[in-house]
Amino acid sequence: MHGDFSRVLFDPARRFSAVLSQQGRVQLDAEINEQTAILLHYVRTLATDLLGPAAYIPDPDGDALGGFGVDGFDGDTFSVAPGRMYVDGILCECDRTDYWDQPDAHLDPEEEDDQLPSGPFLVYLRVWERLITAVEAPWIREVALGPGGPDTTARTRVVWQVCRLPLERDSFPPDMHSAAGFLRERIRADFEPRALLAARTQRPDEAPEADGASSSVGYRGPENQLYRVEVHRGGTADRATFKWSRENGSVVLPVRGISGVEVELETLGRDDKLGVDVGDVVELVDDAKACRGASDRPDTDCGRLYRVCSVDYAGYRVELDADPADDPCQSRTGRRRGLHPFLRRWDQGSGDGNDAYEGGQSGVPVEEGRWLTLEDGVQIRFSPGRDWPRVYRRGDYWLVPARVLTGDVEWPRDREGEPLRRRPHGVAYHYAPLAYVDPHDGDFRLVDLRVPLRQRR
Repeated sequence: MHGDFSRVLFDPARRFSAVLSQQGRVQLDAEINEQTAILLHYVRTLATDLLGPAAYIPDPDGDALGGFGVDGFDGDTFSVAPGRMYVDGILCECDRTDYWDQPDAHLDPEEEDDQLPSGPFLVYLRVWERLITAVEAPWIREVALGPGGPDTTARTRVVWQVCRLPLERDSFPPDMHSAAGFLRERIRADFEPRALLAARTQRPDEAPEADGASSSVGYRGPENQLYRVEVHRGGTADRATFKWSRENGSVVLPVRGISGVEVELETLGRDDKLGVDVGDVVELVDDAKACRGASDRPDTDCGRLYRVCSVDYAGYRVELDADPADDPCQSRTGRRRGLHPFLRRWDQGSGDGNDAYEGGQSGVPVEEGRWLTLEDGVQIRFSPGRDWPRVYRRGDYWLVPARVLTGDVEWPRDREGEPLRRRPHGVAYHYAPLAYVDPHDGDFRLVDLRVPLRQRR
């Protein structure tokens, strides 16, 4: 999540059950957040063990559909019944809605990928968590702290999206008991083998001779940082790109309006460190783009990145190197204030010693099998697959804490001290089948694939 965190500590493999405060000690954001993560992990694991990977709460009225029941298919849409469902222990709550009006999908009737198939398809629930700050939810900010006052906490929001998976015309429909495995295997096939990354700092044998090993190795940044390496464009290594931030992608500037290449902002940032300047790389985001970023297609386009060409400090305006309206992937991004548009700053292309804007609008190309330097001695390495090319999923990310005191990054190592390869730290998606729909000759067949809670007791 793109929060202003010092680091993220929770790891279920450590088997910690609580974080305990001690008198007279400093309290850190990472430790408080770890306690929250421990509790959530316990509660959701317990719910999954008791209820199964997905279970809905039946309505007391036996004639009602119950939570997330699919009904009323007419070829263009279908209704979704209100109620509750647990997906991998995560509580999802629904008021009555339909396919096009669901709250966090932001579907576009003109997009072919959003339209319902003419042949059989599987309706399923995709669940994930999104970070919400005062930029996306202004009521979080305490107005008593004054205009432009200090930011405080952030929130996580459970996002559920009703999606469809087209099937072959002669495919054998799954039933309630086999649907979960059927869906998992279909989605997993598009994203396996997953991308792997390792991180370290520059070694003495790689330091330029002119600089001297003592001054050129290790982490050389002036401050502690939490580096975020995020997949920008998905696919295999020959197509995938990435972007990175030294602030975990937390530098965001709310947008007031867009006119051509000019973007009017509410602020240019609290200071030089947490703002934007000429030459910075930025991304235009709003609620719709953030939610549509959760895609089950590895080749889905992601929109371009922009370079800041000039800054009007008095007018809170920046000029980009291209008009966002010219990008078909985000021609409407940032145009509606109700979707809380903002610019997010990324740090490739700003500063010295990095791949300055390499890849341009598409991000930095993924290169497997060699160490890539971000900045100040921080290096990453994408690992190639053995038998099959690895698949990079758009939005997947890794977090790399860098510390001045040790001159190193915090990354797990093997017994020889070599950095281990790690799967992405997020985003974690969870799935639950809802229904099988087969339109045929103006009629349709609908098979309910949900597992009711009472069958788990």
